[in-house]
Amino acid sequence: MYRTYQIRIKNGHRLYAYCDEICFKAKNLYNTTNFFIRQILTAFNSENIHPLQKEIVDLIDLHLPRMNQIKMEYIAKRREKELKKPLERQKEIKDATLFAKPSKKKNLITYGFLDALFKTSKQNDYMELPGQVNQQVMRVVFQNWKSFFSSLKDYKKNSIKYKGKPNLPKYVPKNGRKECTFSNQVCVIKDDKYLKFPLTKERLNIGKLGVTGKLQQVRIIPNYGEYTVELVMDVKQSEENHHLNSDYVMGIDLGVNCLATMVDNTGLRPVIIKGKTVKSINQYYNKRRSFLVSALRSGKSSKEGTHTSKRLNCLDRIRFSKVKDYFHKTSFHIVKTAFERKVSKIIIGKNKDWKENVEMRKSDKQNFKFLPYSLLIKMVTYKAERLGIEVIEQEESYTSQASLIDMDLLPTFNQGEKIKKNFSGKRITRGQYLTKEKTILHADVNAGGNIVRKVVPDAFAKGIEGIVSCPLMLSIK
Repeated sequence: MYRTYQIRIKNGHRLYAYCDEICFKAKNLYNTTNFFIRQILTAFNSENIHPLQKEIVDLIDLHLPRMNQIKMEYIAKRREKELKKPLERQKEIKDATLFAKPSKKKNLITYGFLDALFKTSKQNDYMELPGQVNQQVMRVVFQNWKSFFSSLKDYKKNSIKYKGKPNLPKYVPKNGRKECTFSNQVCVIKDDKYLKFPLTKERLNIGKLGVTGKLQQVRIIPNYGEYTVELVMDVKQSEENHHLNSDYVMGIDLGVNCLATMVDNTGLRPVIIKGKTVKSINQYYNKRRSFLVSALRSGKSSKEGTHTSKRLNCLDRIRFSKVKDYFHKTSFHIVKTAFERKVSKIIIGKNKDWKENVEMRKSDKQNFKFLPYSLLIKMVTYKAERLGIEVIEQEESYTSQASLIDMDLLPTFNQGEKIKKNFSGKRITRGQYLTKEKTILHADVNAGGNIVRKVVPDAFAKGIEGIVSCPLMLSIK
């Protein structure tokens, strides 16, 4: 099991200059790698080669013999090493597969080819980054291209799944920064207290974090003009038996005024975590950002001037930190409640593209579309998994319309479907649901219970006494 620790590096921190420089160099290498892939991909498909393309082709012609020579020398050394071992322990070393010059039939280069080319030619952006760090940056680019071709192939077969045709991987802006990843070979922990980075004598004190486990990798992530250092630790998973009941299931309905509504089949009353605090944070952010953007863009066209500033970055950072803090507290209470009730499975309702074409009031729609619910789901997931609780994301179509008490059938929404659904009850106000027997139920509690039924249809076979009781309302500060 992996655990992540985060340290914020603000402007003025002694490691800020190092983080800024290495992420800037990572951006340069990312763009260079992307540039080489693009130029080689198009050079052999056009009759008239561009001067930049010709320069890259000439560079390959110049260094290709040396690249293959290095590869053959490496295989020869491995064979020589194997011959020194006893006969029964020797392994067969296959002949080296030599690099071939890109052609019209095969114009997409591989990671190994470009890495060897950069090493042999001593490419400036490649050599400026520490070993392995530069390779990690290049791997990200090749992964993006692999995803692009995979998406493009799927788009041709089933374009309905996509909102538009997949685009080529883009370059990072000139003044941008790119994430850096360090392996545990180049970034080490000294004296169980200090994190040592390559190419600098400065150390980062991590003793106060109480870091446990074996270091796997370190990431430096640029965000809002600052940097976050992430330590990924390999921690042994606890084999402790938490005495969870496999029959107990909890459903969570996410919303705006009621951020998370927890409904389970334990017979206890539902719990609702209010969303007024995070809603207030979001409303102030939207209002303030609108004012700053209008002042910044006053009298300018869409393509003129800057689109961001230090004040906007500061506002974005503060809003994200507040929302993240509130979501951490919310996810803690959700998992704590599930654990205390011995729930073995948490089901969270989430529809695909649920923030598109939302039918809500303007004020609620603004909050719903801007709140990062995926972040909350991730927090609940990793905190629950530590305690052995399974987390499932489930589509929630018709859960607000169907009656939980009357056990209405729960169909799945299909695009273009025009069949009218007949349910026993109906939603009479924003927070109230009227059942067939004229029982008034909290609307979000009704939806949360139906989310459970989507996965476990007979979850409430033993009764719904706890659900019909008044839900417990929690305000987190």
